[in-house]
Amino acid sequence: MPSTTFPIRLDTPAVHVPIEPGGKLILRGYFHSTHDGSIVDAATTTWPSGAPGGASVDAAGLIDWQAGGFHLVSRDPQTHEVQLLATDGPAPACDLNHVQAPCLPLRAHHQALSRLMTVSEWTSSLKGGIQGEVVAPPVYAPVTTIASTMKPVLIVSGVGLLVLAMLLFVGWQFRRWSRSAPVELRRLAKRVRDKALRADPILSGPLAPALDSMIKAIESSKVDPVSEEGQRIVKVLRRVDATLDEKAAENKACDERKMADELVSEVEIALEAAGEAARLGPQR
Repeated sequence: MPSTTFPIRLDTPAVHVPIEPGGKLILRGYFHSTHDGSIVDAATTTWPSGAPGGASVDAAGLIDWQAGGFHLVSRDPQTHEVQLLATDGPAPACDLNHVQAPCLPLRAHHQALSRLMTVSEWTSSLKGGIQGEVVAPPVYAPVTTIASTMKPVLIVSGVGLLVLAMLLFVGWQFRRWSRSAPVELRRLAKRVRDKALRADPILSGPLAPALDSMIKAIESSKVDPVSEEGQRIVKVLRRVDATLDEKAAENKACDERKMADELVSEVEIALEAAGEAARLGPQR
């Protein structure tokens, strides 16, 4: 599509611009106000030295380009050239003026109101002109349309990746939790209890209930695995575990009852110490 030019009219609140998304619109020129001496181009207002506040430049001009569906690329208050890029985004000012988007809505009403003038009085004070030039979209402009078409797919893919990341994080947290001291202590106690149940009845009879009590204390968080008492329980359980392995290998029945009593005593003493420590609270 070749470049086209058109003038900006002050008697039309908004005018449609026949341009595709990705196309460039260049606005050149300015209006000079005989009312207050300001110079107004498409995107800036230059105030003279005699204006309240002195000479200055405001980043707002005659055109409300954003509300018309355009993106500002550049503006120069010296050359009064403004470059805009057409988008396929919302254009509320076009809808308000019942004009097809994208469009160039004038800010004449706002400018007149700020000067306590009517729109007709304000626009009558403007001398000069602004010319618009529509530049054909570059070769890669269709990428904008493709991106818009692929937006739902990209959103779904993004959600899928987010869910996958959350699942991986939860799995990592679970593995970390499963290797934590409380879990390891519960596993050790249950493993020893299971071995005790398979041992000779003389040994397992009194030992299994004591181990069950220890497991309940661990599961109710009455035992802190990282405390001194908790470490003592770990050592006792490992000793009981090793002893059960030895007895299973030797398969001897001599002095089973005496050995069981000793092991039960050690478990009960360790458990009692842990309970006492829990009642007294952490020592500082």
